[in-house]
Formats: sequence, structure tokens, C-alpha cells
Amino acid sequence: MTDQTYTAGERRRSLGAVIASSFAVGLHFGILMPLVALVLERDGVGTAAIGLNAAMQPLAMLLLVPFIARIAGRLGTLASLYGGLAVTAGVILAMPLVPVLGVWFLLRFLAGVGMALPWLVGETWINTVAEETSRGRVVAFYTTAFYGGLVAGPLVLQATGTEGWMPFLAAAGSLVLAGLPIHLYRGLAPAMPARPRLGLRQAARIAPLVVAAALLAGFVEVGTYALLPLYALRSGLGQAEALATLPVFTLGAIVLQAPLGLFADRLDRRRLLMACALGSILCAAVLPGAIGVPLLLWPLLVLWGGLALGFYTVGLALLGQRFSPADLAVANALFILAFEAGNVLGPAVGGAAMDLWDPHGLLLALAAAAAVFLAFAAALPDSGQDWRVSRRKPPQP
Repeated sequence: MTDQTYTAGERRRSLGAVIASSFAVGLHFGILMPLVALVLERDGVGTAAIGLNAAMQPLAMLLLVPFIARIAGRLGTLASLYGGLAVTAGVILAMPLVPVLGVWFLLRFLAGVGMALPWLVGETWINTVAEETSRGRVVAFYTTAFYGGLVAGPLVLQATGTEGWMPFLAAAGSLVLAGLPIHLYRGLAPAMPARPRLGLRQAARIAPLVVAAALLAGFVEVGTYALLPLYALRSGLGQAEALATLPVFTLGAIVLQAPLGLFADRLDRRRLLMACALGSILCAAVLPGAIGVPLLLWPLLVLWGGLALGFYTVGLALLGQRFSPADLAVANALFILAFEAGNVLGPAVGGAAMDLWDPHGLLLALAAAAAVFLAFAAALPDSGQDWRVSRRKPPQP
């Protein structure tokens, strides 16, 4: 990424644009994910096929990640954002035109390809423009905006219904909405490096804790979203209460990012990640006893939701701290790769653990993942000098 100087006002407007865009992208996912599942179920498709269809988007991102930084560098910041949003919107509008399950697998895969570029560029943009003294808070606003959109999506879907064109128009329209603030402040977009200096392996060696944080974030987040209601149901909660566990968990993910971002700007981020891991272990340990105690259960889920998203927020802030602007695109690609790998592992490992120890195997798997992360983080050198390799100037030709 090339050096670029911003005034205080330009910095605020540039960050505001990408944060507003993040809300609209979250809105898109909040509409699309339940919409597709509900339409397929109405058409008689089995739950296994519905799950596999949903997995097409992260699969596409996993396959594209090794090349995504170079693709974004060749296209440039704005073309990557506009192009990715346009491809995804077109794919969404094609779905009601061709209501065939096999075609929808392909379309979901293409949607994943399309959204990979805006995801990479958006997070690279945030870390490039943010100042180190406020990086944690800026990243917290960014993740909070996305999750706010994710929560608002089902509300939009309730208004549009799941039949006809309207819900698909809403899902595609949210991507148009995501492009508006970007276009309005397009002159304040940071440039993407045409030729990244680092590869994924080099970035992983420079920042192993960042990779581990992203992996754990994906593992805990998706593992919980996929299986927490089932755990609650099997632990004795009624159906309404079991379904309420996810909105409460998400509420914590939204409201606790601002204080975590503040802590990330005032405390050592490595130790803050370790505190999040320890807190997650304690939440998993206490949850079985809290199931029958509403005054304990709901605050506990709020806290756990905040800690779960905290791995992503603090990890992304640490990424921006450790890498120079020229290397952020590759580092963010690695972050996305690790997060998506966690997305795949979380439900699979959590589900298998529940089969072995029903229902508490899920909590054991989530706590064990956090414990492994905690031990890994504690074993890393405290000085952090090895993290800053990429801040050195490249050798002169």
C-alpha cells in the first residue's frame, strides 16, 4: 500500500465511509443467509443440502484467498470493491430466475468469490487509515457496524417476506447501499499495492498470534451460532428460550466491542487476547449451571458473545499494529483464510464433540480451543520484535 497522508477530517470521512459500508454488507448477509435456508426448506430440500449450500460461500473464499491480494492489487481499491459488490448483487438477482438447487450451489459459490474482494479491501482500508493510538476503537466500530447490519437483516426479511422478488431485491440492494459511501468518498480510498512484498507463509511467520486469533474467532463464532440453540434445547430450555440464546449472544458481540476496542488501545493486545480466551473458558465452564437460572444465563451469554467477537476485533487491530501498510493486504488475506478455516472446523468439531458427550461436548470443544490458544499465546516471546519484520524497508535493487 502506498503512503498517503490524511488530514484529521479526511481520516474521519474515509473511516466513516468504510464503516458505513460494513453495516450494509452485514445487512446483506443478515438477509441472504436466512432467506436461502427458508426458501430451500419450503421447496423440500433436506437440512444437509441446505447446510452444504451455505458452505459454498466460505469454500469459495478459502480457495480464492491465496490469490486475492494480488488480484486486488491489479484491480485497485475501488475496482475491487465495486466489482465484488456488483458480481454478488448480480448473483443474488439470478437466484429467483433459476430456482434449481444445483444452480444455487454454483451461485452461492460465485457470491463467495464476489464478496472476498470487498472483505479484503475493507479491512485493509480500515487498518491503513486508522492511527495506532485509536486503532482498536476504529476496528471495534467496524465490526460493530457489520454485526448491527447482520442483526437488522432478519428484520428486513420479516418486512419483505420470503416469496417473490422482494427479498432478493433487498439482499442485492443492500450491496448497492454498501457502495454508496465508498463512491461518495472515493478520493480518500487508500491505494492497494500492485505487487505485494510478502507471501502468506511469510506473513504467518511474522504474526502467528494474529493467525491463531482469527482461527479461534471463526471456530467459536460459527460453532456457537450453529449449535448453541441445540445445546440449550438439549439442556432443558424450552424452544423459545433456546432460540433466544443466539440474539442474546449477538447482543453481547455488538455492545461489548466498544469497550474492548478502548482496552485494545490502552492495554497490550496480546494480553487482552489472552484475557478473552480465559474469559471464554470460564463462560463455557459456568454455562451448564446457568441454564436453569435466567438472571445468570442471559448476562453470561452477553459476556461470552462479546468475548467471542473480541478475538476478531483485537486480532484485526493487532494485525494493523504489526504490519506496514505495504503488507496489510497479504496479512488481511491470511487473516481471512484463518477465520474461514475456523468457520469450517467449529461446527464440525463442536458437533462431533456433542455426539461423544451430549450435550456438553460443545462447551468442552469451545473451551479446549480457547485453552490451546491461551497456551500458544503465553508461549510466544513477549518482546514482539519478530512481529515487526515487515516494517523494515525492502532491500534496494
